[in-house]
Amino acid sequence: MRYVGVFLFATHNVRMLSTMAIWWRRASLGLQGKIIIFAALAFISVVGVSTYIATLLTRTMVEEEIYLKALAQARAAAHQLVSRRSLEDPAILLRELRQMEKDFPGVQQADIYLHEPQHRLLASTAPQAPHLELDDIPGIEKYNEFERPDEDTVTIETPGGKSWIIGTTIRDHDRAIACLNLKVSKSQTSTVTRGLVLRNLVLTLASLALVVLVIHVFFLKRVRGPVRELIRVMEAAEGGQLDVRAKAVSEDEIGHLAKHLNQMLARIENFSTELGRKVEEATAELARRNEELARINQELFETQRTLARSERLAVAGQLAASLAHEIGTPLNSISGHVQLLARRAAGDEGMTRRLQVIENQIAHIVRTVKQLLSWTHTLELHVAALDLRHALQEALLLSSPALQHRKIRVRMELASDVPKMYGDAGYLQQVFLNLINNSMDAMPQGGELKVRLAINPDGQGLQIGLEDTGHGMSADTLAHIFEPMFTTKRMGTGSGLGLAICDQIVRQHAGTIKVASEPGRGTRFTIFLPLDCRGRVETSSAPASVVGSLH
Repeated sequence: MRYVGVFLFATHNVRMLSTMAIWWRRASLGLQGKIIIFAALAFISVVGVSTYIATLLTRTMVEEEIYLKALAQARAAAHQLVSRRSLEDPAILLRELRQMEKDFPGVQQADIYLHEPQHRLLASTAPQAPHLELDDIPGIEKYNEFERPDEDTVTIETPGGKSWIIGTTIRDHDRAIACLNLKVSKSQTSTVTRGLVLRNLVLTLASLALVVLVIHVFFLKRVRGPVRELIRVMEAAEGGQLDVRAKAVSEDEIGHLAKHLNQMLARIENFSTELGRKVEEATAELARRNEELARINQELFETQRTLARSERLAVAGQLAASLAHEIGTPLNSISGHVQLLARRAAGDEGMTRRLQVIENQIAHIVRTVKQLLSWTHTLELHVAALDLRHALQEALLLSSPALQHRKIRVRMELASDVPKMYGDAGYLQQVFLNLINNSMDAMPQGGELKVRLAINPDGQGLQIGLEDTGHGMSADTLAHIFEPMFTTKRMGTGSGLGLAICDQIVRQHAGTIKVASEPGRGTRFTIFLPLDCRGRVETSSAPASVVGSLH
């Protein structure tokens, strides 16, 4: 039965461990907490099973020890009763029996029987209790717990197993004169066993606390610190810091893990560096190719624009040649006849006025055709050193009557330190006059014209600006402003060639002309000219010659 109890107790502990293992897997504890709890549960289970087994074994040993002490006490008491002649006085005998109960706490009852002259109860510490006469128990030899340590002693266990009855023969010179029967309780066995087990349990719990403390300190030094170091390195690497490394302070599994983590981070860092270098190279190559593509596109655009301009010039050249051939001769004849009629009608004022109108219109047609012819021809620049400040002042002086007539205020901002430049003064003055005329046309009710001359920031050229406060131009108009035959003026007031000629002249001086305008906010022309255009004069923007001329 004892082994069955041990098996059931062990089974119960195994079930408890299984339940705790399931809870342990589901619990959100740290590794240290899980290991400590697991170790504590395993320790408690092992200690519980061992304590239970130890209790059974200790109980048996304690019971045996108490039994031997009771047996020895019974023999000693039997010997003392004979030596002291206590059997002769029942009162003294009873006092000694009670003293024996005090000296040996396990004795519950003591009876003495005399054999001579007749078998009778001589003394008992419990007169009212059933007497302990072994001879009256039928079939005493059939008891399972029947023992005979020697020929003078008999021991049986009472029903229920709570006590022993020890019978010892009292002899006087080898003659059996009486019998001492003791009832010894087994309760002291439980008390002693409980005390021993309790002391062992306290020692075990103290050992458990020490083990938990050792495990805790071990984890702090050997597990938690290195694991936190690994976590720190991983978080830093996750944040992009690939140059961090873990401190490998041991040669165990965690130390090997730290070393392999460092090797992996080193490889990733090298790969990232190489990848970044290749990306930078690819990006630089892509940027270079994009710049080259943009340059090629710009050149293609300029080439297309130049081709389109050349085509327009070729068409305009053919048209100009045809006009010169088809219109020139009739106009010369008409002009001659008008002059003859004017001399004959010298006294007729009305006729003279009409003939003057015809002659003015013929002159306008001739001027338009000449302007068209001059635009389609390649300009023959006479490049020489000139003072652009003086050229601007002369152009304003020539336009001053018209400017004053239209109530246009002129504000000049001409830098005094402007160096001389190389160019054709006549053609550049024509550009300035055309732009001034456009500004005057844009300010029929008067306004302000600001003329500015300054050196480029790089010191390699000049900037000329003409800004008016006229009605301005829309974006659609600005897109076609330098195209030939394009004009926004009313019929008879412009041919649409002025700005195209200005653009041609500036180009042949290796310069650029830009315009900025908004409706209602005026227009600003800006011309950029190099200080020395020799060797860079544009010669391919128009046909070399035009067949025919204006007679």
